[in-house]
Amino acid sequence: MHLIPSIQMKATGEYSKQMQYNRTTSILIAAHTWRILGIAFLWGMTQGLLDPAFAIPAGIGDILIGVTAIPFAIFLWKGYSWSKYAVVVWSVLGIADLINAVTLGVITNPDFSTSTMSTFPWILVPTVGVPLALALHGITLYRLRNWVPIQAHRKLQGA
Repeated sequence: MHLIPSIQMKATGEYSKQMQYNRTTSILIAAHTWRILGIAFLWGMTQGLLDPAFAIPAGIGDILIGVTAIPFAIFLWKGYSWSKYAVVVWSVLGIADLINAVTLGVITNPDFSTSTMSTFPWILVPTVGVPLALALHGITLYRLRNWVPIQAHRKLQGA
């Protein structure tokens, strides 16, 4: 008699834990919204502070990742079955953008000591911004290993 309610409570508890796990992962993705500040690279280029060969790809890449962070976080939070794979692609593109920006920064200005990027506040980009974004992408990819679509839990509860 008590077996069925306990199974239901266990399923509800697991569902709640998975919902919290998915929500936390979505927040990590949404945190990339700060990358919209990549517009500063484009502004720096228009002011003659940054080389266009560096500023355009770095700025546009950061803006695109920042603008798409919220929609991808919502997709994952809602638990669509395809959202895990979409977020993996999005994260890989975000990591590739960071690697591309650092590489272009080194190539376009090999003498870092005279570079605009070595002055405050620009120095915060390679010393804080890039490592933070890489860490967020890495943690997100790690957490996606245990991500389960919400529909899978709904099917388990209905059974």
